[in-house]
Amino acid sequence: MPTRDELDARLDVLQDQLPALATDEDADFDLLTFQQQAEAIAGDAAPDDVGHVRARIDDMLCTAGLLPARGEAQDP
Repeated sequence: MPTRDELDARLDVLQDQLPALATDEDADFDLLTFQQQAEAIAGDAAPDDVGHVRARIDDMLCTAGLLPARGEAQDP
């Protein structure tokens, strides 16, 4: 199993591929591919690291405007 540092390095590469969609409406981004890569990283993580990996992925998606920020109300 990869170490947390190795997982973070893989997550950093994944994050670099994620455009800031909140500011770039013309960004060309394949969410399905991103999700597949994110799941592959989470699947390789040790049980103690899965929460860390998922939190980093959620933060990436929030920052890119693909998920609402934590605590932010969603429209019904």
